[in-house]
Amino acid sequence: MKILPVVTLLLAALALPAAAQNKTQNPAPGTVMYVTPAEAVKLTSTLKDHAGTHFLVQKDAYGQELVYRDGSGVPEVHANWADHFVVIEGEATLILGGKVVDEKETAPGEKRGTSITGGKSYVLTPGTSITVPPGMPHWTVLKPGAHFRAVVFKLKD
Repeated sequence: MKILPVVTLLLAALALPAAAQNKTQNPAPGTVMYVTPAEAVKLTSTLKDHAGTHFLVQKDAYGQELVYRDGSGVPEVHANWADHFVVIEGEATLILGGKVVDEKETAPGEKRGTSITGGKSYVLTPGTSITVPPGMPHWTVLKPGAHFRAVVFKLKD
């Protein structure tokens, strides 16, 4: 698997609010993206199933996504993509590994389910960085009334 060092990704995430000016998806080479905290909130304000997401970059082998959640998601498995979370705000629990219950393919290489059994829980708070390898079940779970905001870097295996 060809993955940039997590330290580089963490530094890129921390620099995101201070980087530069284009918020369009897949900016032209040499274009700097600058997203303020207020803009990140606006870009993720439309919620569907308790999640607001906005891809800043979406290419064949790389994606950079802003994510906001105000409720738990569903278990996911990405066959060919690693997810690198850098938490900006709020708190969530990420359950990794185990077995996805009622797993169904929702797109090529993408599966979803209703819960995970036998996974390991990781608490995510501001400043936390965690990598989900390709093929590993994962599930973002929030306590009632909680919220969560992160930058997620997606790298194709």
